[in-house]
Amino acid sequence: MMRIGVFDSGIGGLSTLLACLRRLPDAEYLFYGDTANAPYGDKDPDAVLRLTRYAYDWFIQAEANAVVLACNTATSAAVAPLRERAQVPIIGIEPAIKKALTLHPQGPVLLLATELTVSGSKLRDLLARLEDAEGRVQALACPGLAEMIEDQDRQGDQCIHDYLCRRVLPGLRVPPRAIVLGCTHYCWIGNALGQVFGPDVALVDGNDGVARQLLRRLQREDPPQEAPELPPTARIHFHFTHDPVRKQAFATALLQEAGVRILPVSSPSSVAALPDRPYHGPGRRA
Repeated sequence: MMRIGVFDSGIGGLSTLLACLRRLPDAEYLFYGDTANAPYGDKDPDAVLRLTRYAYDWFIQAEANAVVLACNTATSAAVAPLRERAQVPIIGIEPAIKKALTLHPQGPVLLLATELTVSGSKLRDLLARLEDAEGRVQALACPGLAEMIEDQDRQGDQCIHDYLCRRVLPGLRVPPRAIVLGCTHYCWIGNALGQVFGPDVALVDGNDGVARQLLRRLQREDPPQEAPELPPTARIHFHFTHDPVRKQAFATALLQEAGVRILPVSSPSSVAALPDRPYHGPGRRA
């Protein structure tokens, strides 16, 4: 059975995993959430690279056939150097700015992302390559938002709503026509974004693009534009580096709300004991 590793600093990457399930429903998934070192967005790129490389090595020992970096911050800091020594395909994710500009040719586009993504050269290069992007796209860093979403099962929707009103709305130059979700965590707060920005503002993410590229690399076929329905069940092994019992329960609940029931799977026997995981604060250490 094909085995696919999906990596994020926490539960945000579950939105990418759902997109991959639509394209490759019969695969077994290994979801690695580095909750001991979350959030990634306020770390320096070298720290993010070290943490992402550690997760990649974990996937290789688990005999993954491909690795998905379901984290914009990790992709920005680590995808290029990891690919230099990769044994399997590595699929990264980047803000779906091109998709937003294509789907919404008129009006401003707002990118919400972590501090590292907004300040990184990868985003500057992307904006420079896309026609009219620098004039239409406003990028706003959202420090602390991913961490709030990570603890959403404790805090509730009101904290997210208050953050958007207090930290995001005052920074807008003009009201957006579309919002690019430049962090996979933000895919889980669609309701709050709709309440704050209005129901007519489109939310755009890059998850299906990642899933389509994964399918191309593994099966060497061009997938259809329209994604299939989600399968009712999925084989997923969760590995969280901090508070694993609560995180797995939260992750399972999120996937069940999306209509996917998790089939029981055992820990991959091929995963050897690794050294103590690296820690590069700030963040939560077990």
